[in-house]
Amino acid sequence: MRKLTIKIEGKEYDISLQDDFAKSLEEELDKELSPYHNNTIKDLLQAYLKKCYDCHLLEKKMRKILEKLQIQ
Repeated sequence: MRKLTIKIEGKEYDISLQDDFAKSLEEELDKELSPYHNNTIKDLLQAYLKKCYDCHLLEKKMRKILEKLQIQ
């Protein structure tokens, strides 16, 4: 297990995650949120919505691939 700390609105939140997921999440968070500076709730919401959109696009691609595989 690995601990990540995220600072939001002046309060630090510690999250314990499996090592491989923690590394991946830390890399993603570094793109959207500053782990060492105070983030706002708006920053967190924007990062969350961006990830939701990324997931939406991946699901669309996956559906297209599955449709192609079913046709063959």
